[in-house]
Amino acid sequence: MIHAYRLIYLKSPHAPPTLWEWEQPWIHHLIVNARSFNTTRAEQRYFLDWDALAAENSCIWEEHYRSRPLYDPIETWEKWLAEHRQIILDVQELYEENPEWRSPESTRPL
Repeated sequence: MIHAYRLIYLKSPHAPPTLWEWEQPWIHHLIVNARSFNTTRAEQRYFLDWDALAAENSCIWEEHYRSRPLYDPIETWEKWLAEHRQIILDVQELYEENPEWRSPESTRPL
């Protein structure tokens, strides 16, 4: 049996799970962190063997921490970008239509 710990963030329920630690001094650091700041708690768990621990950490790593390629097309990003560009154009148009919004010191266009 392998005894492992990880931190659970109490004030951030949507934070990704942390990896399991099984060695000292890392276990001690987790426990001190949990006791010191009162924003986390140390969760403990027993794993049957090294393979079970490695499988759990690999799963957490692949799902939450592994970098994704920057060039992957992301539909939500493309949609957001188009909406953001339109908002900027609308704000610039409103600014130009309302000269009273401009401060006397700043007369240069956006």
